[in-house]
Amino acid sequence: MAKLTLSGIAAFAQAYVDASKQAGTFSASTNNTAGLVDKIGKQITIDGLFQDKLPELNGDDLPLGKTIEEYFIDMTLPTAYSNAATEGAKDVVPELPTFEACAYSYTLGRKKVKTTVTMNDYDRAMLTSEGAGNMVAKIVERLQNSYDITRYAIKKQLLGNAADKAVAATRVEEVAKPVDTASGEAMIKKVKELVESASFANEGGLVSGAVIGAAPELVLYVKKGIIPSLEVETMAGAFNKEDLAMPCKIKVVEDFGTQTNSDVWGILVDPRGIKLHTGYSVVRSSENADGDFINYVRHFECTGFISKYAYICALKQPQA
Repeated sequence: MAKLTLSGIAAFAQAYVDASKQAGTFSASTNNTAGLVDKIGKQITIDGLFQDKLPELNGDDLPLGKTIEEYFIDMTLPTAYSNAATEGAKDVVPELPTFEACAYSYTLGRKKVKTTVTMNDYDRAMLTSEGAGNMVAKIVERLQNSYDITRYAIKKQLLGNAADKAVAATRVEEVAKPVDTASGEAMIKKVKELVESASFANEGGLVSGAVIGAAPELVLYVKKGIIPSLEVETMAGAFNKEDLAMPCKIKVVEDFGTQTNSDVWGILVDPRGIKLHTGYSVVRSSENADGDFINYVRHFECTGFISKYAYICALKQPQA
């Protein structure tokens, strides 16, 4: 009898657990006396989460008109007061408020997602009728999954568009991505300064010279990879962690879609200023008798909104 050693058992396992026998294509075998095809013993599908991780960017529905018109009334500058007689004569003179130019956000157009369920098909492939039913249900569920992940991608692109507009309007701060304690502390300090500034009336919108009101809430959207460095390099060794706490909500996304300014890694915004509005959303189904299948189609239409008069600041990696 051979003595088991660590190196010996490792060699055995390597030879026994043939890599070609996992996650490969099907190859029929007949390793039995009757010569029948060796049967599949289990069928499985492992599912992950397909979700829209930016629900706060959902705007209200637009059941009728699809275009969003934004207007803004300017503040009024005080003037000098002379005397009752002089000022009294001005009583018939109007002082009309001034308006900024209106801004318009247009529909992104109609799109659809389609899937088909074929009859007397999946029950041929599955081991049980329950398994066949679950597969059909999963196919229909994928229609919703596809819609959710599509809306998520659209929202990320809205963030990217907002970042590009912020850079174009010089609403941008050069702040290095946190990679160590010093850069992490510098980044937190800058965000605290920006949040403090946005808590007062300011000129932080996309229109130069327009005074906007204080933002009731701010969200810092950052690309993935930022927060782990911040937590490990800066937060972990801090004596007073509460002093390093971010004064705003933080949301992590994989990216900001396709950006012109790819060195923007973060966007601090008033979330009221970026919304995805649903103009149309419906699922239709159609049964094809001759073909013996059912089509399911998800129709949708969206309008992406970016405000010119809500606080926004892009955080950009400094140029080397």
